[in-house]
Amino acid sequence: MRAPFLLALALPLVAQAPVPPQAEAILARVDRLRHPWPAFTVDLTMTSGRSSQRWRVMVRENGDVRLDGLSEAEKGRAVVQKGDDLWLLLPGTKHPIRVTPQQRLLGPAAAGDVARTRFREDYRVTALAEAPFEGHPCWRLELTARRPVLSARTVRLWVDRATGAPLQAEFHLASGKLARTARFAPPVEADGRAVLSRMDLVEADGATATLRFTHWHPGGVDPGKFLLPGS
Repeated sequence: MRAPFLLALALPLVAQAPVPPQAEAILARVDRLRHPWPAFTVDLTMTSGRSSQRWRVMVRENGDVRLDGLSEAEKGRAVVQKGDDLWLLLPGTKHPIRVTPQQRLLGPAAAGDVARTRFREDYRVTALAEAPFEGHPCWRLELTARRPVLSARTVRLWVDRATGAPLQAEFHLASGKLARTARFAPPVEADGRAVLSRMDLVEADGATATLRFTHWHPGGVDPGKFLLPGS
């Protein structure tokens, strides 16, 4: 937290051109804002219109993620991602419900998918260019998904050249259609690390959601939380 958009015709030529070596370093800096430690916890608040959800997020060293509901409507619910598989745990049920790739495109699942995205691991850089964005000197990176399970097949990412912080990312489907746009607020500091504070998501139909990240803490992850019932 899932070769299109107008670039498709030119992609074979772009892919053959050498990508500057700093591209991987740029992506690594961007990823560290959302994954500042090998294992950590963070609180996530998702707001869309009048509705709001709060979740406690746990991330393991191997990249597995668990979200536990904190707000009243979400209490007792959990979402567990192990590798590329996503599961929903509901109160009163004995077995986890698998979330399909299509369902990841919808609602809170889509927001979570974007929020957990690790650009360097999930995407390959096909092009890097200097390009201004809203008055900021930026790097513009063209990214292509490394694995079929990722709902967004290509991403166009703008990164501030002075700070290394992401400003905007456009996520495109395999058809080339723009699925959603993520806009990133400036980083803040937590436990001596620069971390993401807020991400605004704009869907293709204009619907918006705001994700706020608070209470970042290194470690504190219980491996037992990632055991699925019945497994």
